[in-house]
Amino acid sequence: MKHIFHRMIPVVAVAVAAFSFSSLLAVPQIHDDYVLRRQKLMDFMGDGVAVFRTSEQSRQNFFYLTGLEESSAAMLLVSEAGKKFILFVRPANPARSIWTGEVTGLEGAKEYFGADEAYPLDQFERILAQSLRGKKRIYCSYLNTELAASLLQMASRPWNNYPKQIVDLTEEIYEMRLIKSAAEITLIKKAVDITSQAHIEAMKAAQPGMNEAEIEAVIEYVFRKQGATGPGFPSIVGSGPNSTVLHHEINNRQTVDGDLVVMDIGAEVGRYTADVTRTIPINGQFSKEQKDIYNIVLEAQEKALSIIAPGIEINDVHNLAVSIIADGLLRLGLITDKESRWQMRAWLMYTINHWIGLDVHDVGDYKRRRDSSRVLEPGMVFTVEPGLYIRMETIDNLQEIMGSSVPEEQVKEFIKAVRPVVQRYNNIGVRIEDDVLVTEDGYENLSVKAPKTIAEIEKIMKKSD
Repeated sequence: MKHIFHRMIPVVAVAVAAFSFSSLLAVPQIHDDYVLRRQKLMDFMGDGVAVFRTSEQSRQNFFYLTGLEESSAAMLLVSEAGKKFILFVRPANPARSIWTGEVTGLEGAKEYFGADEAYPLDQFERILAQSLRGKKRIYCSYLNTELAASLLQMASRPWNNYPKQIVDLTEEIYEMRLIKSAAEITLIKKAVDITSQAHIEAMKAAQPGMNEAEIEAVIEYVFRKQGATGPGFPSIVGSGPNSTVLHHEINNRQTVDGDLVVMDIGAEVGRYTADVTRTIPINGQFSKEQKDIYNIVLEAQEKALSIIAPGIEINDVHNLAVSIIADGLLRLGLITDKESRWQMRAWLMYTINHWIGLDVHDVGDYKRRRDSSRVLEPGMVFTVEPGLYIRMETIDNLQEIMGSSVPEEQVKEFIKAVRPVVQRYNNIGVRIEDDVLVTEDGYENLSVKAPKTIAEIEKIMKKSD
């Protein structure tokens, strides 16, 4: 399907209101954004009905179009004269609210979320059937597989006047989500600021012997103290050998003097998440070997950041960082050929950029054509996170990791050449990650408040006597 939403129309006036009933409604609601998004979808649809229902797979898209966070709700967008937004929610029930808290209710659906019509959720199928009659197309998101299957079954019935064509709106909504509005950027900036402050407090608190969980507790205390709803994803606090595990999941190791600690964290504000990583020495002082690796990653990140601007392809950001890292690894003796992609993959296994927003790995294509990557536009928000993860286990299992893609003899020669160097840098993992907003004439580093140079980190971690 043709992509029509390359950019969101800027929101000039953003109305933000906070509501006292229900913890779900305490998040600021960006009314103008939601109205604009629904309007764009209905303009695209022509003569049709868009059908949405909350599910684990599609909940972010539902929220993006409504601002409603209740776990059970549905929506119809009827594209006709006057255009209609119909919301289906659980009715207010004083007896139930004693146990589960208040819900939006039918009045709230209209008053606070702008529905033209509101019905109890159990009326969804009846109103849907009425709304579909005589229309040309049904629109939905195939992410909600149960709903899509139900609509397909309805459309296939030969004896009714329902549409026979079902159109997936997922990619169109993803394109909309890729360009952040002014209100979205405000929420992301607040999330990033809180995350940066959490990094600072963790640096101040860190000392040998602390458990990773204790550092995590400091971080997430700051999140909630500063107004975040909590972490946007499980906090990663990896020390020593765990610093070389990309997504270390269980923060339970006791740190040891001399460890590096990778802290990959992100506060969530109004459903929008930050994603900022810093790497620190648990004792407050980087060793020479740790500095060697750290400086390579830092230089790669700073060079990659420097070229971000509208019109640049996102892959160019990644490729520049990789070239800087390759030079550094060759200089240290951790690779023998800087043009070898598989040698690089031993120490850096991922693309260094991903979108952020309603999800920590937010939606949106990274390619627009088969032969080129996405061109950056103002309003895009993404991470720049090069890293290096040096561990003997990689060398010991390299042939299995590379599989048949690399001849066995080449792998053996590489291992023989680099093993002594790997031993020297063993268990040194470094990741440095910033969140970046593409602006009209360049970029804004949203996480600049989180210290990341060696001098800055050592200064903030220096303990007073």
